[in-house]
Amino acid sequence: MVAVNWPECYMTSGWMDTGDTAWLTACALPYAGVCLAYFTSGFNTAAVDHEADGSTNNGIFQINSRRWCRNLTPNVPNLCRMYCSDLLNPNLKDTVICAMKITQEPQGLGYWEAWRHHCQGKDLTEWVDGCDF
Repeated sequence: MVAVNWPECYMTSGWMDTGDTAWLTACALPYAGVCLAYFTSGFNTAAVDHEADGSTNNGIFQINSRRWCRNLTPNVPNLCRMYCSDLLNPNLKDTVICAMKITQEPQGLGYWEAWRHHCQGKDLTEWVDGCDF
């Protein structure tokens, strides 16, 4: 699979193509998503980070295989009901669908450490300044 490093404006148009505008509005995407993607993966859709426990963080949002997607490890919850490799696709549809499920959990965007440390409580409009939605 070829990694795609998304320019911010092109990336936000990918979110708009998912068809789930209610989630985009509720989570203040594309602002939140662009900040989160930058600090989790550097906009790299094919990023995979291997954790000490054997789990992996996958894709542009580094979604973990421990709970959210199916890797080679048997008996994981797979709450997003998809393979982790689906999260590595430059088409962001599966990734956004899974991220939607994560943000519906009590922690919301706080699930991501990168969100808590770099994006939460900040003016995120600068991330998409000049983009035409």
